[in-house]
Amino acid sequence: MIPKAHHQDLSPGRRGEVRHEPDDPGLGPEGYRLTITPEHTLVTAGGPAGRFYALGTLARTTGIGTIEDRPRYGWRGVMLDVARHFMPKEFVLKLIDLLAVHRMNVLHLHLTDDQGWRLHVERYPRLTEVSGEHYTHDDIREIVAYAAERFVTIVPEIEMPGHAQAAIAAYPWLGNDPARQLPVWDVPGISKHVFSLDERTIAFCQDVLDEVSELFPGPYVHIGGDECPTEEWEGNPRGLEPGQARGWFLSRLKVPGKRLVYWYERDDGPPGAAAMVWLEESLPGDREVIYAPHERTYLDYAPWPGEPGANGRVLTLRQVYGFEPPDGILGVQCQLWTEYMPDPEAVERMAFPRLCAFAEVAWGSAGDDYTDFLRRLPSHLARLGVASGAVMP
Repeated sequence: MIPKAHHQDLSPGRRGEVRHEPDDPGLGPEGYRLTITPEHTLVTAGGPAGRFYALGTLARTTGIGTIEDRPRYGWRGVMLDVARHFMPKEFVLKLIDLLAVHRMNVLHLHLTDDQGWRLHVERYPRLTEVSGEHYTHDDIREIVAYAAERFVTIVPEIEMPGHAQAAIAAYPWLGNDPARQLPVWDVPGISKHVFSLDERTIAFCQDVLDEVSELFPGPYVHIGGDECPTEEWEGNPRGLEPGQARGWFLSRLKVPGKRLVYWYERDDGPPGAAAMVWLEESLPGDREVIYAPHERTYLDYAPWPGEPGANGRVLTLRQVYGFEPPDGILGVQCQLWTEYMPDPEAVERMAFPRLCAFAEVAWGSAGDDYTDFLRRLPSHLARLGVASGAVMP
């Protein structure tokens, strides 16, 4: 969306030809400046991404004047859960387009969970054989390339050591009772069945991450780590206290050339990993943070009281627009968990219009004038062509 400040800076008038000026590093890699006069429009950017955003703004701008703009946060993400309900490749590509329009630059794909494993792994083909619908390597290459053209980085997530029943259903030896054959879980919520602390299981996870790192050229790999029940680790042969086992497990994983990300739960994670904070807790002082507090960023929560949503919680459009993340963090991210979103249309109706508000928060252009945001919203949604939910004041 075009921030309110852009409307204030511009006055009616004709525009001349577009001229591209040399990059100005002082604008930052995603920043840009548009100088619009009746004779010409000068486009100056800090780098290729900034030029991409400049041209997007220019296409939606009328009048003459000057616009100088840059994002507040370097990580402006959306998480799409494709494990609980698989989302076809065509919808993922559409979502990438929608992210680019909103100047979001990360699509975090939650690829595995208790209810499904959605990425083909050459060394372990049963992972997708037992889960059904999934992405092939060619699908992933297409998604990654499509996103790169729009300056969106794909961040893959492989959940561990919890949220793992789909993997254990494929290979029972990954679990804590190798003689037990579990099904892929088919209900919402969290399974108590987690990866074992065996070296063979650690090697499996490392094999998967090695293959994932080759498929996804971006700098980040997400390893999950959240909501891990510990009852199956009671009396484990390593002598670890159950509450320590999660941190021990995650610290064993290495992906050379990548930065690990994990869901932070007030405990230790892998050395040097970025913490994705989701529980409204105090920020870790020794790690870079992607801020994703569930009460302000989970778009699977109902958009207004009385409407269906996860866990009976409500997150209104006004609340999203009024979200104020802290400074000094790597970035912010909103989440689309799909336990209760069975298809792309359901995802769109939960995402929009709240994702529009979140995008302005992430860029840093959201202000105090919520009424002005509502005024700009209908025409913007009409351009998007999405199955938007109703706009509630």
